[in-house]
Amino acid sequence: MKNQIFKFLTVFVISGGLLLSCTDSTTNSSDSAPTVPSEQSMTIDLSDFNNDSQQKVKAGSNFNAAIFRAGIAKLIVDANLAIPKFLVASAQNKEAEEIAEGTYQWNYSTQNNEGEFSVRLTADLDADDDVEWRFDITTDVTDPPLNGFVLFSGEADFDGTDGEWMYYDPNETGPVSSIEWDVDEDGSVDLDFSVLSDRNGNEGSEIDYDFDGTVKTLVYVDGTSEEKTIIEFNTETKAGFIISPNYNEGVKSCWDDNFDDIPCNN
Repeated sequence: MKNQIFKFLTVFVISGGLLLSCTDSTTNSSDSAPTVPSEQSMTIDLSDFNNDSQQKVKAGSNFNAAIFRAGIAKLIVDANLAIPKFLVASAQNKEAEEIAEGTYQWNYSTQNNEGEFSVRLTADLDADDDVEWRFDITTDVTDPPLNGFVLFSGEADFDGTDGEWMYYDPNETGPVSSIEWDVDEDGSVDLDFSVLSDRNGNEGSEIDYDFDGTVKTLVYVDGTSEEKTIIEFNTETKAGFIISPNYNEGVKSCWDDNFDDIPCNN
């Protein structure tokens, strides 16, 4: 009988230890503020196709065609993401305050060349430690001025490595654009950007950007014509290609490490 009682107590203690261990592991992340997603969650880096690049003078027509079409995509991205990207970058390393269980808030001011922005950033954790983010902005920089306006919001995992942003405009009903992101620790980035409003004449346009640490791939779909352009660029060798329906009859067109036109291998 004593042996049975001893076995029961042993099992009970072990089970209790396991239960406590499981409980601790599931609540550790919610004991601290979630990670604010980095500016990479909004960064479609097209700097390799800078129109002011010295390469443009020496390059063949294939690379210059890629510069031109990447420039169009960059204008669309900047019109939607320039201010949100700046505000996300300024939120890094700011101190959060837990204002309720599972709810954190950052309050700070930041300034760029255009003026000052007051930011109230809120993060709400759910039972699975997924996070609802909201950026309330007050500024005189925009037209009209903003007073606690939700300029963008989103959902992300606790570590801020993947999720979705939605962007808003006080002159529009509903979101004007969105971006889904997946940013890995190894430096790879996968972003899918969509224009949801016709405020700048680009409704329906989509820009998908992938960077594996070496190769950048840009897929741009024009919302008006539905034409799809694909650009690939190796950041180490500088070689790449473009496929566009209104360039070279849609035939894949390549350049080498000197930006000279070359035949494509496939």
